[in-house]
Amino acid sequence: MAYVIELTSEDWKAIEWTGHRYGWSESLIEHTQTGANEIPEHIAWEIREAMESDTEGGDSYFPCLNPKSDLYEKLITFIDSIV
Repeated sequence: MAYVIELTSEDWKAIEWTGHRYGWSESLIEHTQTGANEIPEHIAWEIREAMESDTEGGDSYFPCLNPKSDLYEKLITFIDSIV
């Protein structure tokens, strides 16, 4: 099973700006690129775990990312789809 996430050039600007500071952005830099990304299940779980590691201590998902952005919504949808 593969999961798909579509990332625009605007999404990538936000990801690259955040860089390797957080698990969410570091995992996306490592495993995705601009465009449609088919992600194998084991990598999807790895990305999800990296994203969830940012919430330890009660922090919210995706530090440095506007919760009202399209990318934030895409990432929430992506991690919720992983079963």
